[in-house]
Amino acid sequence: MRVLFAATPGANYALSTVPLAWTLRLAGHEVLMATGGDGLKAKDAGLPVEDIMPGHNAVGMVLETFAKHPELAGEYAGIDHADFDAVQRVYAKLTNHQTVMTDGVVRAAEEWRPDVVINSPQYVGGLLAAAKVGVPVVEHGIGLIHYDGFSEKLREWNAPLFERYGVELPERQYAIDIAPPSLAQNTRGWKMRCVPYNGGYVVPEDFRTAPERPRIAVTLGTMAPAFGGLSPLNKLIALAADIDAEFLLALGNVDTTELGTVPDNVEIRGWVPLSLLLRTSAGLVHHGGAGSTLAALAHGVPQILMPEEGERYANAQLIAARGAGIAQAATELTKEAIDSLLHDASLRTAAAEVREEMRAMPHPATVEAHLREITGKD
Repeated sequence: MRVLFAATPGANYALSTVPLAWTLRLAGHEVLMATGGDGLKAKDAGLPVEDIMPGHNAVGMVLETFAKHPELAGEYAGIDHADFDAVQRVYAKLTNHQTVMTDGVVRAAEEWRPDVVINSPQYVGGLLAAAKVGVPVVEHGIGLIHYDGFSEKLREWNAPLFERYGVELPERQYAIDIAPPSLAQNTRGWKMRCVPYNGGYVVPEDFRTAPERPRIAVTLGTMAPAFGGLSPLNKLIALAADIDAEFLLALGNVDTTELGTVPDNVEIRGWVPLSLLLRTSAGLVHHGGAGSTLAALAHGVPQILMPEEGERYANAQLIAARGAGIAQAATELTKEAIDSLLHDASLRTAAAEVREEMRAMPHPATVEAHLREITGKD
């Protein structure tokens, strides 16, 4: 069986599929990852990767499109960013102008001729590619949110692209659901255990054991800082000096000078694999992204989610309702919330319960059997 992974050109989308891709390779199947930008980090996992948009990255393409079409930038600025559909509608309009990306993934499918396409959620590229070569498409969930019927909306919002390639939606559509049972919104798709993967690493000396004071991990993911900067951390840094903990800010390859001078118990680092960081952390503060949310749950670590857009609001609400974390706007973050992250036993208990739920979910190998069934390939 030949499996094409059509991953939205971002690190989280591509890296979240690595465990399944390797499961399929170990079962003897051929795998190709079609992605670009930060998604190319999947090659470091030893996977064959095709760059569908050489010289481009997702953030740069969005900013370039905004510059060429200021009316879209104005529309984006004016929407309710907590409204998932409103956000996705603007993203779809942006994608209609980013044909270099969709051309690349469709070309990869036409040249490689897969038996099935594994697609990122909300990604029109994989839908187009699967339709073009007439194979099933499987949405690989990356978080807690389900997108029932969302492909029909993508078809409507991306009508120019479907006309460009002369296709309709794939006739056979399936889904992989990695949401833990107590956080799942329905039973759609094939259940699969989330196995967080953030890249390989050599364990640094100061990560071999937990520090003397509790460590709070802080991240804004790989995409949010490129669009909104680091201002969501201002309130956290202002509060940190009065809290008996150390804060490790894992911010990746971004300019951190805007943060200015930070308290002695705040350390700014570049890229740190989140799975490594969470091993020795008492809590996680983050932007509400799917990868960060599930990584914290997989490690049984309570979290504070500070969402600013789209599905991140839903993630924050679900985690808070489950009792495994706290939802609070970055500008409204309080010392009490951080103290709760450190000392509220109920948060830690709930996070540990979800961790055990995730460990009991079906192994990725069960999806391999489903794929053989829908493709008729061994």
